[in-house]
Amino acid sequence: MVPIVNLITSGPLLMAGIGSQSLSDIINTILAILIAIDVHELGHALTADRLGDDTPRLSGHISLNPFRHMDQFGIIMLFITSIGGTAFTYGFTPINEDTLRRRTKFGPAIVTIAGPLMNLILAALVALALAKATGVASDGSGAPAIGGNTSLFDFALRLFTINTFLFVFNLVPFPPLDGWKLVSELLTPKARYDLRQVVQYGPMIILALLFFEPQIHFFSNVIFPITSGIENHLLQFWGAPFQVA
Repeated sequence: MVPIVNLITSGPLLMAGIGSQSLSDIINTILAILIAIDVHELGHALTADRLGDDTPRLSGHISLNPFRHMDQFGIIMLFITSIGGTAFTYGFTPINEDTLRRRTKFGPAIVTIAGPLMNLILAALVALALAKATGVASDGSGAPAIGGNTSLFDFALRLFTINTFLFVFNLVPFPPLDGWKLVSELLTPKARYDLRQVVQYGPMIILALLFFEPQIHFFSNVIFPITSGIENHLLQFWGAPFQVA
């Protein structure tokens, strides 16, 4: 599963209302999140299929259609929350852990890490495009642009930041994030069973982190500094003429 909380808009947390978002911002956010979901869940699905689990294939999740990896509630949530500025949604890929473990005991862990790694790979590729193609706007404003197009630059930057954020956030060891699944693979079956009550409250924990961010600063003190560091390292590696805040 891949919850996506898009809290990055020029760096700081955005908890503003509808009036603070332009139509192009909303469209860029929705498109970037759909691409990020598709890449992430396809990474899970293809890896599971490669390891002998045909569950994703039989359920139609080996697809470039991002809506195959979302349910109706997740789709509605994405569009509604994007208008408000704090986009929140999730995706999922069904797998059979018993089948994966028959191939290798690390099967579920390999499938789990594949999703975030796909987001990191996409972020690196977008960083390359940003580094090599960024110039100034053709309208003489001096704004950063790709091929003279500021809108294309804005979308590429949004896609870059969302995928980097998703890589970092999904490795946090809270259920149902991928980080929790990786940690749980290190536990004994009994320990996983004993923690089942904690797992069922995982989505509520994530929502609490989101809505109480102004009080607890989890994202601004933990997630954003790591995300910004990775973003700037990627841009610097490709020789970009700028860095993110």
